[in-house]
Amino acid sequence: MKKLLAYTTAFFCAAAGALAATDALMPAEPEVIEIEVAPHELQECRDTLAQVAQRPAVSDSGTPLLFDWTTEDLPGVVCVASDTAA
Repeated sequence: MKKLLAYTTAFFCAAAGALAATDALMPAEPEVIEIEVAPHELQECRDTLAQVAQRPAVSDSGTPLLFDWTTEDLPGVVCVASDTAA
């Protein structure tokens, strides 16, 4: 019985260590995503982002989410004017 407890403890420690190592090795996600647009399209891009932000959160199947906790982990999105944007 003591062997089972020792194996279980070792397994959980290995799993926790692997999870911590995976989290530490993953690259940092961007905090702000920049969408580059032509200067004359900048206001339209900002208006579109504002409209999207007002929509309710839905799941992949299209059903509304009761609690919108998903936006806390998502990066922000901004429109940036660029001369090289197509």
